[in-house]
Amino acid sequence: MKQKILAHCIYSLMMSITMTGCVSATVTLVNIGFSDIFFREWFYAWGVAFPVGFALLLLLSPLFRRIVNSITQ
Repeated sequence: MKQKILAHCIYSLMMSITMTGCVSATVTLVNIGFSDIFFREWFYAWGVAFPVGFALLLLLSPLFRRIVNSITQ
C-alpha cells in the first residue's frame, strides 16, 4: 500500500511538471512572444500553475482512473 501511494505521488509530480511546464510555456509564448522577458514570465506562470496542477492531479487522477476503467471494461 505504501509503495502504491509513493508511486502515485511520483507519477503525479512527473505529470504535473511536464503538463504545467508545457502549457505555461505555450500560453506565455502566445501572450508575449519569444522576447527577452519570456523565461522570467514563463517561470512565474509555471510557479503559479504547478502547485495547482499537482494538487489536482493527486486528487483527481484516482477518480479518472476508475471512470476510464469502468468505460473500457
